[in-house]
Amino acid sequence: MIRSILMATFVFGFIFTAEAQSKKLMYSCQLQDEWLQAKNLSAGINIEDLDHATITIKSESETVVCPMAVETVQDASRSRIARIIFSMTPAGCSPQEKLFHRNLRRRVELFVDAHPDAKGSAQLSWRHRGARSECKETVNNLKSHGIGNKFHPPAAASKNGSGTR
Repeated sequence: MIRSILMATFVFGFIFTAEAQSKKLMYSCQLQDEWLQAKNLSAGINIEDLDHATITIKSESETVVCPMAVETVQDASRSRIARIIFSMTPAGCSPQEKLFHRNLRRRVELFVDAHPDAKGSAQLSWRHRGARSECKETVNNLKSHGIGNKFHPPAAASKNGSGTR
């Protein structure tokens, strides 16, 4: 009996911890990059807050985590475009013998489509000699932090039927 109560407590604790982690994240996405796929790797980026982010690269046998400092967050929304740009600088990766941060750009940029009708699309400029890669959104808590609210669609031109000539 006590064992089943402890086991249930452990399982529920794990679930609540996972939910708290996803609520704590500001933004998260999974990279869709041909270079990663060719090397049988997967990667994702997590932005914890306006100061810290990580890029995680996984293979079948190991995981490399590269912390990044968020330099700027720009709400580049205007007219019909609603976009947020995160500019980040990578630091050393762990484990340290995996010097993967040498493959990262000096300034990693994440372009998030903040349009209300967007289907979770983002692009990441992250790798030397690589174009922008698509990044599939998994967590988006940007609006709760006041980011991406700048977008205001243009008002429809109202026609006045009682005009004079």
